[in-house]
Amino acid sequence: MKRDCTVRKATPDDLDEITAMWAHYIRGNRNNPVYRKIPPDSIEKRRELFERHVRGPDSTVFVVDRPDGGLDGMISCFVEKNVPYFNPPSFGRLQTPYVRPEARGRGHLRRLLDAAYRWAREMELTEVRLFTSALEPQPNQLAEELGFEAFGIIRRKPISWDYPPGDSPGGLEDGLSGRTPGAD
Repeated sequence: MKRDCTVRKATPDDLDEITAMWAHYIRGNRNNPVYRKIPPDSIEKRRELFERHVRGPDSTVFVVDRPDGGLDGMISCFVEKNVPYFNPPSFGRLQTPYVRPEARGRGHLRRLLDAAYRWAREMELTEVRLFTSALEPQPNQLAEELGFEAFGIIRRKPISWDYPPGDSPGGLEDGLSGRTPGAD
């Protein structure tokens, strides 16, 4: 692993480039159903969220500096409250791990995750949760190598408004109602 980079906490001066990397992340994950129909103002809203993470007392964004002064990668970190009936009460949420394609294979993602883990310890958290796309094999493989355990899968199904309630032709609604599709 080369040591020719610096991982550091982002500053407000990094927000434009962090936001640009997020846009590349979205484009690179365009096959993920979550990112197929993002609102037109999503980049502006995401920039505002990054700014809150950069400036917040319970959050940060780590970035990888490039020798030319730009950024090669990022990961957003913040404290998230858990549901009240599970422990720990709060955890470090690590999301949007991204390394530019031309900078991959240099250990940047591993360094970002290490910085995020150290940040969570400084925040006196007892657990971190890494949120990655299920469609991205490389970050998921690295997460497993680093000891992250998968504990759930989120599945989505858009609600169809093509039919009145109770009249969907063999859809999920019929399966939930106990009605056998096509048995009418």
